[in-house]
Amino acid sequence: MALSRLLISNFRNISRADLFLDTGVNLFCGVNGSGKTSILEAVHMLATGRSFRSRQHKSVIRHDHSGLTVFTQLDTGFNLGVERLADGGGRVRINQAAAESSSQLANCLPLQLINSDSFAALDGGPGVRRRLLDWTVFHVEHLFAQEWKNYQIALKQRNALLRRGKIDADAIGIWEHQLAQSGERVDTLRRGQFQELQAAVTSLLDELPQSLLNRVDISFRRGWRKEIALAEALRESREGDLNQGHTRTGPHRADLRFTVAGEPAHNVLSRGQQKMLVCAVRTAMAQLVCRHREKPVFLVDDLPAELDDHNQQVFAQWVGRCASQVLVTGIDEGTTSRPWRQLEAPWNCPKVFHVEHGNISAEASAAQ
Repeated sequence: MALSRLLISNFRNISRADLFLDTGVNLFCGVNGSGKTSILEAVHMLATGRSFRSRQHKSVIRHDHSGLTVFTQLDTGFNLGVERLADGGGRVRINQAAAESSSQLANCLPLQLINSDSFAALDGGPGVRRRLLDWTVFHVEHLFAQEWKNYQIALKQRNALLRRGKIDADAIGIWEHQLAQSGERVDTLRRGQFQELQAAVTSLLDELPQSLLNRVDISFRRGWRKEIALAEALRESREGDLNQGHTRTGPHRADLRFTVAGEPAHNVLSRGQQKMLVCAVRTAMAQLVCRHREKPVFLVDDLPAELDDHNQQVFAQWVGRCASQVLVTGIDEGTTSRPWRQLEAPWNCPKVFHVEHGNISAEASAAQ
């Protein structure tokens, strides 16, 4: 799937933009602060309901305006629209009908984001790495979203009982039963996709010259001891959980571990190697989704600032296999477009947009 038309209104410094995008690469060039990253941010809001730079909608709305809107037409026939108001209100619509949740947006528009924050996955918290796996599971296993929602409901109820200090065994037992049932299903779905993800990442890293990257090992920690069922783990941890006031075991504590010879990868790999590892993981995630549904869209923010020329070229080749469309930003048109122009069609003919003070214009030769 791909975005064929993108409308943006009052999003950061963009007053209004009406863009017709190409399948393949769409390149947005401009100096820092011109608004090019805001375009990617707006597309991200269409797929998730929020910005990737701020969880506060008010900070994204153009100064002195009461709200923003972002709208797209997809080549699948779907229309997606998001409205956010400064007072906290807003609407999310799919084909002009109200959406029940942001997960419905994500289901319509699978999206991969590569920016400076993406490379914090290795040394970030478990939640950052867990979300990498969950993105894949969500888009591949249609049962996952509901099971994860059921798990979160039960987890919230159990934590509420734990915070009271005195708990009724029967009351907490009811929620532990639901927690264990949904949690086991979530874990089963995750483990199935983890095995495929692990193999896909290894295959991509094997394409690189021999280095420490070829020795990276990826493991999955499910969030409780592997030799016991979740129901038993919850009973064993109940007293300690009561003292802490929250549930300390279960799928919400799962993690992906990246190691080299037993050491955390971020302690061993160079910064450039860490970035390529993250790019391999993100690409592998997209590859798994491609096997089951439409290819995702990639948002790539200022890649020349993150990778050297050779690694930019490798990453562009990877993306060309599993993306339906790429929206990429950069300061210099020649430098940013170079890795894409060396690929086969349609990737080697980027549609170029120039961004200046929030105004976006298509390059005349590309627009014809």
